[in-house]
Amino acid sequence: LSLESLSSAEEAEELFKKWQYDPKGKPECVFVDLNIIGSAYDGIELVRRINYLYGNGVVIGLISSSSDPVEIERAKEAGAQFWIVKSDEIEPRLEAFLSNYTDYKSRNGGFQVYV
Repeated sequence: LSLESLSSAEEAEELFKKWQYDPKGKPECVFVDLNIIGSAYDGIELVRRINYLYGNGVVIGLISSSSDPVEIERAKEAGAQFWIVKSDEIEPRLEAFLSNYTDYKSRNGGFQVYV
């Protein structure tokens, strides 16, 4: 398992453009923060772009301190597969996500909010 952190939505979008033509290095799973500081658009728009402009093929969801149902519905409509609410006790949420990961990867899992 390896993790990579990117500094902007635009940086992520450039990588997904590249992976359209050469999938080497394309991630299996992407966690997108709802509020991407310094970016032209939010995490929900990044999820939409990854899913609809560059082809899906990755498990993708949002992570946020917000549990606003309107934002969660927007994320679902954009193609997110999950929403993880950030907190000091995030480990149980990540463990629950991991227990469903196979279903997400095979596209058999429904949208889930981990609170």
